[in-house]
Amino acid sequence: MIEERPRILTERRTVGLVWKPGRVDSEKLAEQVAQFLFSRDIDVRVDSSSGSLKNQKVAPMAIEDMDVDFVIPIGGDGTVLYTLSRLHKRETPLFCINLGTIGFMTESDSTTALPSLQKILEGECIIERCINLSSGVAKTRFEDALNEVYVTSQVHGRMLTFKTYIDGVHVSHGRADGIMTSTPSGSSAYALSAGGSILSPSVRALIVVPVCSPMSELRAMVVPDNSVIEIELVKPGATGVIVIDGQTQSDVSPYDKIWVKKSKGVTRFIRLYDSYYDRLRSRLVPKEYR
Repeated sequence: MIEERPRILTERRTVGLVWKPGRVDSEKLAEQVAQFLFSRDIDVRVDSSSGSLKNQKVAPMAIEDMDVDFVIPIGGDGTVLYTLSRLHKRETPLFCINLGTIGFMTESDSTTALPSLQKILEGECIIERCINLSSGVAKTRFEDALNEVYVTSQVHGRMLTFKTYIDGVHVSHGRADGIMTSTPSGSSAYALSAGGSILSPSVRALIVVPVCSPMSELRAMVVPDNSVIEIELVKPGATGVIVIDGQTQSDVSPYDKIWVKKSKGVTRFIRLYDSYYDRLRSRLVPKEYR
């Protein structure tokens, strides 16, 4: 879903900055972005775990404590997911600058960051609303996911046996290294590497993808995004772990049934225009074939 003509700045006029610590290029760009914002009378809050900036006006704080109009993660998709996993208000808009390898979620790079930011401050932008996943075991709920909820073994390289249910109906039973449920956003990430299909954000669906299932005992499935997916661990004595966007994890026990469904919350990305297929081409197609 696209928000047209969004209000980017409120009376707070405050922006958060996050970057991958230990990278000189990220810190240098963060300095430039901070100075750009200060010159326009916008306050800056810097993630204290990212590092520090020379400008004395910058207020360092934990991401969890940021109450800002939007956040600028500088890095790759991992930096974006790290930021999102720690935001107290997950619907805080993100304007993402790519200094990573692929940066599928990002909107700009180091050469276009400041001109793009100027357009955003002038209101020449949209907001893309991306669905999230909620998950849990019984009444225990885990953190929401933007990309995927992945269930795998606690012992690396050991397969688990799964039963999968869609809306209470038993649809598959087999072995695999793991099973993930992915959103359209996540379908071009880990799920794609595991053999899943890419889902356009306009497709109201989720994809359930097994990882390394022997003899294709389990198959990928695309289901409506109002479905409730349940994944049951049925191998005696085999404990598992649930991984949320590669950021957080929780243990699950044999015969636990993990439920996954669309969350009420969303992630909001600031875009210059509705550019999904442009991003798809520029990230996944080799330069010589674009």
